Amino acid sequence: MSSKTVAVLSLWRNSEPYIERSLAQFEELQDALVQQQIATVYGFFENDSTDNTPHILHSWLKERIGFVVAERINAPRWGSVASLDRVLYQARYRNAALDLLDNYKYDYLLVADSDIYWKPDLITGMIERLENNSSYGMISPNTTQNVRDFIGDTDAESYFDSWSLLDLDGNQCMTFAANPFLRPEDRNRWDNKQPVTCNSAFGSIAMVKSEALDAGDVYWSVVDGVEHWEFCRRVREAGFEVIADPTLHAQVIHKDEVVPHPEIVRFHQQRLQEFLMPQRVAKS
Repeated sequence: MSSKTVAVLSLWRNSEPYIERSLAQFEELQDALVQQQIATVYGFFENDSTDNTPHILHSWLKERIGFVVAERINAPRWGSVASLDRVLYQARYRNAALDLLDNYKYDYLLVADSDIYWKPDLITGMIERLENNSSYGMISPNTTQNVRDFIGDTDAESYFDSWSLLDLDGNQCMTFAANPFLRPEDRNRWDNKQPVTCNSAFGSIAMVKSEALDAGDVYWSVVDGVEHWEFCRRVREAGFEVIADPTLHAQVIHKDEVVPHPEIVRFHQQRLQEFLMPQRVAKS
């Protein structure tokens, strides 16, 4: 008999190009969790697919516990853009799946973008850290993308999903940087492979402990930024920390080469210099 349960929440649309790989990741995860007596339940939301995505999901779930909500709402196809309209839709989709997951008892909520790459040890690592740190309510990994570190001018891969990453002072972190943080103390912890407490962090895949969800009215919404800002704010208001852990890893792989505009690179490099200047003056 399973002693604990992980609920998986994931969104899908026209996902045929990668759906077999993504579902295989969940199958590998389920096999790994069974070894630890951890069960899995799935909450999928699919909308407006014109391919076989809903049929594939329904078929796959026949042998598993969970559901797929399939809607035809003629929503725009946004892609990965920083649009408030897009994240309003995203918040609605995630909340619809989260509400239905209330019909199941679970200990951890895994929120995962369906197209990213990860291994089971990421998920077991998140569970371990949440169990071993009572103050942690939500944890996310160092999700990198196959775009080099333009800000630091190194060949290391850069952090993905910087829109969702806010430090404890509310600063939005840097895009196209291997170390996305601005505050010197956060940068030192990240470089030294130590967890960083944040106002918000997602990284395309994150885990929330049920105690954090139960302690507050935690859901996604949009005020003036990405939907994860408000979700994480509610986790923190429930009395828990939101953590970004550099020792946990996932990856986003772009099909086409991504090269940022030079002005974007200069903007973030200038921001970083402004944050580091007081530290350098103090040492001089």
